[in-house]
Amino acid sequence: MTRTFTRFASSALFALTAGAFLPAHAATNDADLAGAVQSALDSSMGDAAKKLTVTAEGSTVTLHGWAQGPREESKARYVASKVPGVGNAYSTVRTFSQASND
Repeated sequence: MTRTFTRFASSALFALTAGAFLPAHAATNDADLAGAVQSALDSSMGDAAKKLTVTAEGSTVTLHGWAQGPREESKARYVASKVPGVGNAYSTVRTFSQASND
């Protein structure tokens, strides 16, 4: 029993130090977090995310660029806020319309 416990304890210690208990997609630095948010935006919004960029500082991310309207901007902020590691999601995104002004 002691031998089994020792193996378990050493395996658990190794896994803990290797980061096995962190989610596989958790960001470890600002660039990783910004990349994770950008990937989430691309997956969730498709072409609507092409004009969006992301910066991160700590657990705060800021969205930049253009969205077709307020709904898209709001969705982008929501998607960003749900990415693991994001504490606050801010937006400086501007909106535009493709309607003609004839």
